[in-house]
Amino acid sequence: MASNDNRSPGDFQKSLGVWLSLVVLMFCAVGAVQIDAHRPLPSHAIPPTAARVANTKRVPQPGADVGSPSVGPASARTDVKPDLSANPSKSPLIRVNVTPGGTASFRLEIRGPYSIHELGTSKRLSKSDSLAATVVLPTATGLKIGEKSYSTTQLEVIAKESAAIRVDDHLYRGAMRLFRRTDGLVSAVNVLPVEEYLASVVDSEMPAAFPAAAREAQAIVSRTYAFYQMAHADPAAVYDLFSSQRSQKYQGVEYIAAGRRLAGESESSRQAVAATRGIVCTYRGKLFCTYYSAVCGGRTTDGSQIFTDAVDILKPVTCDGCRDSEYHRWSVSIGKDEFLKAVQQKGAITKIATIRQFESPGSGKISRFEFSDGKKTVALTGVELRERLPAGVFRSPHFTLHQEKTSFRADGRGHGHGVGFCQWGARGLALTGKKSQEIVHHYYPGAKLEVKKY
Repeated sequence: MASNDNRSPGDFQKSLGVWLSLVVLMFCAVGAVQIDAHRPLPSHAIPPTAARVANTKRVPQPGADVGSPSVGPASARTDVKPDLSANPSKSPLIRVNVTPGGTASFRLEIRGPYSIHELGTSKRLSKSDSLAATVVLPTATGLKIGEKSYSTTQLEVIAKESAAIRVDDHLYRGAMRLFRRTDGLVSAVNVLPVEEYLASVVDSEMPAAFPAAAREAQAIVSRTYAFYQMAHADPAAVYDLFSSQRSQKYQGVEYIAAGRRLAGESESSRQAVAATRGIVCTYRGKLFCTYYSAVCGGRTTDGSQIFTDAVDILKPVTCDGCRDSEYHRWSVSIGKDEFLKAVQQKGAITKIATIRQFESPGSGKISRFEFSDGKKTVALTGVELRERLPAGVFRSPHFTLHQEKTSFRADGRGHGHGVGFCQWGARGLALTGKKSQEIVHHYYPGAKLEVKKY
């Protein structure tokens, strides 16, 4: 999982301490709600404030079984065998919103034969041998694709080939559903088998240079996260999760960045998914949200400090593996005026005369501060301060503050919220010889690995 909060493959850093407990995995963020809703989803990389989480309409707490595939009993051994006989194309379908937040328009291109249907019916509205890049727009009564208008707000594009549909700069497998939202924007939702989806997630979330065991662990974590989202999506939702770090990063088969055409999945990522086919994490017989971050900074964070749906096993564990990351330790200075404005968003104080800190980085808890101007005080957490300053200023909510002559200096550790699986820590554990399932057990002591049958 990521690092900067907007991490890209290669934005992570490494290894982890070694001790394993029981069994399993991590990854989660809340379920999807209607395409028109602007739901705040807790990201594995960018945590919401405690207040926002508390006030967000949450999906059911961890505990509901995934609807379709059955979960078989776990092996009594440490290692759980993947379902190598499973056909990835037959795995359950996942719905990924590839235009998070909606957009005024997007480009659509289709390679080879395709047909367009009214979603939810067998009615075919059009077909053609291919579609050159064209623009999808909302209309008063539906959707417009190029010069052709459709008097329906929900369409499904089905291509004959596997990887044939491009939305903006990303090429995707599977089908694409198009929606005109009630707010006047349009959205595209990619529908494809979950095992095929994971091949892109592994490469999008973790650098290809990381050891195979770390990437296999990422596959297990991301699979659990995906199934959890599918199980907890709002019944009225038209998608299960986002393609961004708001859920977990998904680039598709290929994408264009800075004018370069890049692979969104690889033989290596497909192998990582295949080597762990069907393996998910459970706790007390249920899937749970497997939160993860890029760099924990030496000790993971108590999940209950940030996420209201964190299960009991998301407790702090020691992690020595990520010390090679550039974000294992970091320092940044913020001008006094800018910092004061951030604090004033929470409470009206005229200056910052004193700072009291109640939790130290490395304790497994988020940093908490009390600022005073001599008359009034304002209390803020590291998460809240991080959100009130420009993105990327504080790499994590774990830092100490020091008042200097013209600025405030933050000395911190880690990249991301630090809950659950540490991606750079997984790298470090893999370099010491740990296998993927051992790595998962380290970050989720008390979890259990099970295999879904497709």
